[in-house]
Amino acid sequence: MTRLIALLRHAGIQLLAVLLAWVFWAPLATPLPWLVAQCLLALLLAGVLRCSLPQRLLHLLFMPLVVLALWQQWASWLYLGGFVLLFALSRNALTERVPLYLSSQESIVTLAQWLPPGAAVLDLGSGDGRVVLQLARQRADLQLCGVENALLPWLWSRWRYLRAGRPANVSLRYGNFWDMDWSRFDVIHAFLSPAPMARVWAHFRQHAANHAQLVSNSFGIAAVLPQQRLPLNGPLQKELLIWGHNHGHR
Repeated sequence: MTRLIALLRHAGIQLLAVLLAWVFWAPLATPLPWLVAQCLLALLLAGVLRCSLPQRLLHLLFMPLVVLALWQQWASWLYLGGFVLLFALSRNALTERVPLYLSSQESIVTLAQWLPPGAAVLDLGSGDGRVVLQLARQRADLQLCGVENALLPWLWSRWRYLRAGRPANVSLRYGNFWDMDWSRFDVIHAFLSPAPMARVWAHFRQHAANHAQLVSNSFGIAAVLPQQRLPLNGPLQKELLIWGHNHGHR
């Protein structure tokens, strides 16, 4: 249901932008002013609804790409191919408002230095596998599992895993991390977006082991102060935030 609502929300942004632009410019009579107005209105509506930056960019470019496709009379299979490629690359941006973020080298080194000896680590939305594979190189004592449900990043992570020599302490799974057994892990690592963090916290409190810790790259949890902060120097990735089970609310 959540995914359906998200898809309807994005479709509604485009439709409302089309209708608002139509009030001032008829598409067939003045196509260029109408197209510019539609793009700007879609971008404005996406900002008002607090869509992520990649989602705003998609809303800005969506109608120009549609018009270009119609003007160039692209073959019909290209539309299907484009949708499949987009869905395989960034399905989480469309359905769960989680774009493909890639952890910085600094964040991985900081995480490696903090992790307890012999910890079992679950990386939520492991993307191209860089976190688990680099942690495996730096900390042979760790047991690492990454889970990703966007097909292309997962396939890329598998290729990187093979190139790394199939490290014995790494597992890369294709699937939904909500369906994983979180109780088997000492540390849950996430670099997602602000949108799912409240649900991540609730799921962590309910399903993770009592001793487990939750680590989030940059994104906090509303009304819950982190137990520990590990500063980062990046412009976007500024800190690692850490919570335990018995952590109080503001």
